[in-house]
Parts: sequence; structure tokens; C-alpha cells
Amino acid sequence: MKTLSFLLAIASFALTSASLATAQNQTTPNPTTPGRTIARLFWQDDSQATLRWGDLKKSSTGWSLQPQSTPGFPSLDQAEQSLAQMQTDASLVLVGVHDHADGSLGSGWVAIESGVVEEPHGDHSHWRFTQSPKLLRSQIDTEQGNPAHVYRYGASFVLANDKKNGFTVTSAARLRSAPASTSASTFYSGGNGHITLAMVDDRVAYATWIAAEGEDCGRVDVVGVGSNHGKGYSIACPSGRLHGATANSGKVFFAPADGVCWVEADRDLNMAPESVSIHHLSLGTDQNAAPLRTGAFTNFGSWVLFTAGKGEAAKLCLLDAAHRSPTVNELPIELDAGETLARPMAFRTRGGKSLAVMFRENRQTPENDTLLVVDLDPNADGKATDLALAKSIAIGRNQIAGHGGHHAAAVLPGGRELVISNPADASLSVISLGDLSVVATIPVEGTPTRLVAIGG
Repeated sequence: MKTLSFLLAIASFALTSASLATAQNQTTPNPTTPGRTIARLFWQDDSQATLRWGDLKKSSTGWSLQPQSTPGFPSLDQAEQSLAQMQTDASLVLVGVHDHADGSLGSGWVAIESGVVEEPHGDHSHWRFTQSPKLLRSQIDTEQGNPAHVYRYGASFVLANDKKNGFTVTSAARLRSAPASTSASTFYSGGNGHITLAMVDDRVAYATWIAAEGEDCGRVDVVGVGSNHGKGYSIACPSGRLHGATANSGKVFFAPADGVCWVEADRDLNMAPESVSIHHLSLGTDQNAAPLRTGAFTNFGSWVLFTAGKGEAAKLCLLDAAHRSPTVNELPIELDAGETLARPMAFRTRGGKSLAVMFRENRQTPENDTLLVVDLDPNADGKATDLALAKSIAIGRNQIAGHGGHHAAAVLPGGRELVISNPADASLSVISLGDLSVVATIPVEGTPTRLVAIGG
């Protein structure tokens, strides 16, 4: 009997220990990894069409990360479905889902609670990483219009529903508060084909048409959102093939086949279409005398950044949207055959520098990929007329296939480091924004691409 009692005690202790370990894992995601958590990272794994996460930690021995699957994330067919762009707001991550059959197989979005909790303390906040991520809700079916672009403007998430000629608007607050049995988003008609979008003050959206010719060439639908629902009109840029839109400082910018166009934002939709002045900014021409264009914008304060051109004509461009009549500042970036520049990302470092980074990628020789770091305002006069290349950093390889397989980057909270993905090397790298050196490269398996960092 004593032996049996002893064995039962051992079993009880083991079960209790296992239960405690399970509970600890639920509240402390990376219990065995030492160090202070700098940020929680979420990254897309293209090889499995899924979302992974891990707490990036720093200790006296260096950087560490324990990759994990995101609980509840829907299982997708990686041969027929892929993840589109993703955005984050208020500790929530929204991921677009795209299929390879114009939305007829299953497309839409997934909303994930990051598990990161912000605790305000007067003039600052503390961030807690004691909760694991979880699925909040998702909408993947044959009625979602196959979103390719996912944006965040203000408090709004905006998804372009290309195959429905419109867009969906939601928010972190709405996704959290809407009953499970009701919709947590609103669909608006506007835009056509491969739609790009800009939104102003959560009140009006500008949705582009991709048409290269015909009566809809250069068309932009101006659509009332929220309390403005039902109002709207259309305007037309002087050239078509619109791909790219953004809003900044009371202006809305578009990327047509020729240069950049902009208009004053019609926040309350009081303008008559014929009274809207469409301003054009030329980006020059290439060696064949064809006009240069861009395809995507990045906002940084009142500055709007974008790239244009290929080969010897490639350049980083910047304009100040707060200026009454913006002009384009340019930095030539010469590219070799096969090389392309990714959309720039801009931020302010802990030391007060305004920097932009761009991936210089090559499909044929990905081992030569680099990260270009540009100082946007070397003399710190706020005008960004003297932007200059600060450094070219050797990085891992891309694995570009279609729209996927590109490098991606996220600034870590505090502005001291940048984390980037190396798709073909199955790794993430941490780059110091002080001396612009790679301080750690961490294996994560799979094909890591788009990523976000949450914390503070």
C-alpha cells in the first residue's frame, strides 16, 4: 500500500506540474527564453500560407526569438491561396487572404488579437506580453472580392475588394465589439479592377480604376464613408493605369501612368466634380522618352515617399504634402540589370535621425540583395532637400514568386533597431539603427515575408 500511495503521489505531482506548465505557457508565451521582450513579431510564412509569431528578446548574451504558430489561424491551401498585405492598430493584426481564382475559392481577411496589452501611465505606457495571441474573427468565403491591398488610415482598416469593384471598411474597435453573428465591416462601391485607396479622416475614400484607356481611363471614385455614406462623385487624372494612392496633410495623391497627381481632399464632399483641380507632377522620362511613374506611396509625417524608374533612371522621390504647391526632391539610385527597388519605409530613430530604407532585390541573383539606408534630412532643417544615401547593407536572399517572396521590415519600439525578413534564408535579421550594422540573424524556418512589430 505504501508503494501504491507513493506512485499515486508521483503521478499526482506530475499531473499538477503538467497543468501548471500548460497554464504558464498560456500566460507566458516564451517561458524558457531569457531576456527582456522588445516586441512581439508577427510574420507571414509564404511556404505554408500562414501567420507565425514570436517575442523578440534581448539579453546579455544577445537576441533570441521562439517562432510559434498563431492559435486559431485558418488553414489555407498554399497552392491556391496566399496572404495579402496586413496592418496593425491598437494591438490587433488584420491580414488579407487572396486566392488564385479571382476570389471563387475563398478570400477575405483574418483578425488576430496580438495578446500585447498597453497599460497607460500618464505620459507613457507599459506594455505587457503575458497573453498569447488568439483568433478574434475571420471572414473567408467566395463573396469577399479577393482583396490584394490592405490599408490603415486613422482608425480604419480598408480592404480593396477588386472583384466586387469596391472596398470594405472596418476598425479594431468594431471588430472587437460586433456580435459574432453580425458583420463587423461595411462594403462601399468604388474603384475598379486592381483598386488602390486613400482615405481622409475616416470620412471620404478615393478609390482608383486601373483602366489604361477608354472613358474610365484615369478615373477615381470619391466615396463618402461613415456619416457621409451615399455621397460621392468621380474625377479623372490626365493618364490612366492608376496604381497607388495615399492621403497626407489635406491632399490626396495618385500614381497614374505619368508622374504623380494630387487634389485637395474633399472631406465633406462639398465640391462639384468639375471644380476639382487635378495637379500633375512630372517625374521625368526614361532612356526611351517614356514618362516615369510610381506604384506605391509611403507617408512619414507630412512627407510622401516613393520610388520611380528602373536601371539608370531609378530614384527615390520625396515631396512635402504640407507645402501649398509640393515639388519633388530626388535621390538617384542606379540599379543593375534585374534589380528592383521595394517601396520605401521611413521612420525616426531614437537618436532623432529621419531615415528611409529600401530593399534592392534581384530575382536572378538574390545573394546580392542589399538594404539601402537613406538619410532624409542630413542637415536637420526639416526640408529634406539634401537627402543622401547613408549605407548599403548586405542582407539575406529574396524568394520572389509572383507578388510574394519579397523582403519586409519593421521598426522595433524605441527606434533603436530594425528587423527584416530574409525569405530564402528562412531568417529574420536585427539591424542597429545606431551604426547600421546587422547585430543578429535568427532562424525561423519556412519563408518569412511581411512582418509587423507590436509593443513599446
